Order: sequence, then C-alpha cells, then structure tokens
Amino acid sequence: MAPHVSFIGLPFRTIPFLVFQLQSKWVAGVLSGRLELPSQEAMMRDVDAFYSDMEARGCAKRRTHDLGQGNPFEYEDWVAEQCGLGRMEGWRKGMFVATCKNLADRPDSYRDE
Repeated sequence: MAPHVSFIGLPFRTIPFLVFQLQSKWVAGVLSGRLELPSQEAMMRDVDAFYSDMEARGCAKRRTHDLGQGNPFEYEDWVAEQCGLGRMEGWRKGMFVATCKNLADRPDSYRDE
C-alpha cells in the first residue's frame, strides 16, 4: 500500500541486531528488484491469518511486534530464507533462550551473573 516505505527494527523480544541485519538485507533485495514481494492480496491474507492466530492464543494486537510469542525464531528464519540465507544457527538460538531464562530467573541481576 506504500511501496516506498520500509521499517527496520520494530520487533522486540528477539535478537535485535540480527533482525536489523536480516530486515535490511530483505528490504535492499526488494528495492533492488532481486527479491519480489508477494501480491497485496497474499500479504493481506497473511496479516489476517497472523491476527487470527494471535487472537486464538489470547494475544492483544498491540503485541504485533513481539517475536517472543510462539516460536521465537520463526520470523528470523523466514526472513533469512527469503534472502537466500540459511536459518539462524543453533548456537544463537541457544544463547537467546539461555539469556531469556536468566532474565526470568534473576530480573534484577541477570546482566551481572
């Protein structure tokens, strides 16, 4: 609907700089013509399906950019595949999961321990 507008870095509860890098590569590929966007109808179907899934899980629409719901690496792997890159390495996923657990277990000191 706005073909010359791109947003990088809106997601949260993810590995931020990896997401920024993947999104930047994807947007550059689309703008250069190397990658093609799905049709507007296909994108709208994906949006509708995404919001239906969120509603079924009891998630508010305001949490649209929260990538920590469900499979936290699904989005990153999808963008990487769109760019012709491999899925995120297992060690990155493991570090992210361990950091989230450390944050949940020690919210006041997780950076120090």
